[in-house]
Amino acid sequence: MADTLGRRVAGGELPAGSVVNLAGLEREFGVSRTVAREAMRLLESLGMLEARRRVGLIVADVAHWDVLSPKVIEWRLAGPGRDAQLRSLLDLRVAVEPTAARSAAVHATAEQRRQLMDLAHRLRSLGEQGLGQTDEYLRTDVAFHQLMLRASGNEMLSALDQVVESVMVGRTRLGLSPAIPVAEVLDHHETTARAIEESMPEAAEVYSRLLVARVRAEFVLP
Repeated sequence: MADTLGRRVAGGELPAGSVVNLAGLEREFGVSRTVAREAMRLLESLGMLEARRRVGLIVADVAHWDVLSPKVIEWRLAGPGRDAQLRSLLDLRVAVEPTAARSAAVHATAEQRRQLMDLAHRLRSLGEQGLGQTDEYLRTDVAFHQLMLRASGNEMLSALDQVVESVMVGRTRLGLSPAIPVAEVLDHHETTARAIEESMPEAAEVYSRLLVARVRAEFVLP
């Protein structure tokens, strides 16, 4: 129930200011008032609904949404505004990941550095086999970027690991990931990992920026 309503709100079917009627929801979904309220509490916790005296539940403006919530990201990617959402998420990656790479080159453990190199090599192997749209490639790519965020030693950057996963999963599910990744993307994964492994923060930042900028270009260009 919450998932259905979340998609309606995120997709604009229920625009800001719309009143959400609990009695109507009970009839539509065949649930009790208790269940309907619980579902609405979830959307309230995400900032998508707000309670107003004498009115009830109102759809909130997007400025109040928890836009970094993986669930909100999923709902927005499923709606008509998916392209704008992807651009926003890719811009966030461009802003965040180079900083994480720079910090990882300083703070990553020896095991994390080794794992990043292993993941980068695995991505190249899968990509050169034309497996860029497979679940295995996606899992490996997500693991690489999440590990880099955690290896930064910055808890604020680490907290974005689920956001990065959401945009990468959403991009693949929308069919926007190439079966054969651009060679530069594979190269930049390896050079970023190598710079982190060799404790070269400036190089890690540069290569990571080249990587995410190239990914963003893939989405923008025909």
